[in-house]
Amino acid sequence: MKDCCELTKFSPEQKQLLQDVLESLESGEDEDTQVQKMSALMMSMILQSLKGYDRFDSPMIHFAAVLGIVEDENRLRRGDEYSYMLAGFMYCVRVLFVEYTLPAATRAEQTAEDIDRFLELRKKYLVVGSYSPCSFLIKMLGYGKTMSMQKINQPSITWTRSE
Repeated sequence: MKDCCELTKFSPEQKQLLQDVLESLESGEDEDTQVQKMSALMMSMILQSLKGYDRFDSPMIHFAAVLGIVEDENRLRRGDEYSYMLAGFMYCVRVLFVEYTLPAATRAEQTAEDIDRFLELRKKYLVVGSYSPCSFLIKMLGYGKTMSMQKINQPSITWTRSE
């Protein structure tokens, strides 16, 4: 099986940002610089348009797909095994997105224009139907929830007749 890094498709911008992060870590740059470079890389993945591209051209979707594999059992995870992972991943994506669009350090000075920019970017990248990685991942999360709700639950209490 090929290494995951070889199979992940990065845009030219993402490749450069990834190289910047690696160089920053190897050279021992200060933590603030490393965080800024990592943030730029993450945002390039979150704010990626998939119009005209295969959804698996997104590193985020590739990562989420790999999360859905149970390697030692050679199978895909069921909805109830996978949905919580995907939900946690999407929560982290949303936190990064909010910090990028409305930084906590400048909350007191934010204006209506800042909020409008947040809403515009949210509509473009964080909702279903937006041709973005998040759109597809939200659909996957909904599918997982639907499958979990349709699963016949096993009884949690059993009893036997004593004689």
